[in-house]
Amino acid sequence: MTSRNASFKERVRNRLQYLWRLAIPLWQFRDANRGTIEQRIANYRFNREMRNILPFFMLKWAGIATCLMKMTELLSGLMLTNATQGTDHLCATLLCMGAGIAFAFACIVLLVLTTSYLYLSCVER
Repeated sequence: MTSRNASFKERVRNRLQYLWRLAIPLWQFRDANRGTIEQRIANYRFNREMRNILPFFMLKWAGIATCLMKMTELLSGLMLTNATQGTDHLCATLLCMGAGIAFAFACIVLLVLTTSYLYLSCVER
């Protein structure tokens, strides 16, 4: 029974890792802060060559942020139409808060990707 649970946990972990890799491209870059000077220079050059994948992910996260903003707007409108003491109002409130938090996360990821792209495009070492 434990091996079955372990394999299920392993499959879930692999699928979550796959989804994370579809959303965040930072796993494709190398750490340019460690190693010898030659390794750091080589890693930084590699990262500069790989910067061209970042605009695709920036557009992806801009689309995700837009969808989450519209979802927050829709749910806040739904909250206004329902009675304040009803269960529907509570569910709409919780979902609206979750969509707002996810929107903030998407904006932060978009900011990190944009900053990384601009740094790799403008700063030469």
